[in-house]
Amino acid sequence: MSGLELCLVGVAALIGSAITAVAGLGGGILLLSVLLQFLNPLEAIPIHAVIQLASNSSRAVILRKDVDWAVVWRFALFLLPAGAAGLLVAGVFPVNIGRILIAVFALVLVWWPQGLGKIASLLGSGRRTFIPLGAIAGFLNIPFGVTGPAIAPVFRAELPLRTAMVATFAMAQTSGHLAKVILFTGDGFAYLDQLALLAIGIGSVIVGTWLGTRVLKRLSEVLFGHFFRFALTAISLRVIVSAVIS
Repeated sequence: MSGLELCLVGVAALIGSAITAVAGLGGGILLLSVLLQFLNPLEAIPIHAVIQLASNSSRAVILRKDVDWAVVWRFALFLLPAGAAGLLVAGVFPVNIGRILIAVFALVLVWWPQGLGKIASLLGSGRRTFIPLGAIAGFLNIPFGVTGPAIAPVFRAELPLRTAMVATFAMAQTSGHLAKVILFTGDGFAYLDQLALLAIGIGSVIVGTWLGTRVLKRLSEVLFGHFFRFALTAISLRVIVSAVIS
């Protein structure tokens, strides 16, 4: 990648991680969209996983006192085996169709709260919901690279306090991206060939996360709720439009 392209990725990573720290999600989609302008999906998704691992883990560390570990360990329980299964079917199902379905599902959840409750009840009750949710996310993460919009409403419903939601979702996503990195490494992806890109991306998301969490702590719960819904809607529509025109 050229110097200009690396700078663009760095800016996208910084802005995206700051947005995620404030709204709970959003930065991953922005970063992946930029990476796909310069890399093919088989390169972009593994790179995205490492940078997002740094973004989510740094956010979880900063907000560590608010992490709900009962949610995290349940979500992480079947991530790795589910991801391995997803790796086996990667490329079989059209990526763009999968992303459209995930985005539409996210829009339904955020604008139809009753539907969210019904879907969550199918997965279990209370914290037990996160065991099958993690397995589903782990399976879909590998072939499609984007599951955050579809699972974030469940975290928001179970964790109404803004810092608890952002911190716990960040830690859960950390486990998800770690599973992806392990699987991509085992599959032979050459991360060492992309050290410059990884260094710029990781440094940028750490700075963006620090800036965004400072804003988050000053938001009211009501304002955070508005930010969350707006960000999730914008991201989902962006995914749909991008998939349709590509």
